[in-house]
Amino acid sequence: MDTIPACPLCARPRTPADARGLAWSSHHGPAGTVHVCGPCTRAHLVDLECGLLDPARLGVVARAPGAAPVPRAA
Repeated sequence: MDTIPACPLCARPRTPADARGLAWSSHHGPAGTVHVCGPCTRAHLVDLECGLLDPARLGVVARAPGAAPVPRAA
């Protein structure tokens, strides 16, 4: 079971159809598994792969649609 039922970077809800597909990436941390939506995974791929951005340690970010994305790590 997911510890966070939405993308922790953009707060997009994760639906049952998403759970069956491969569009979301999973990240594992001490609190459990979180899933990052496809657009956020693509936008932050380098940061996610290098460990510069750890979505398993973030809370769900509640932002209005069209708001600026999470900034990339330096």
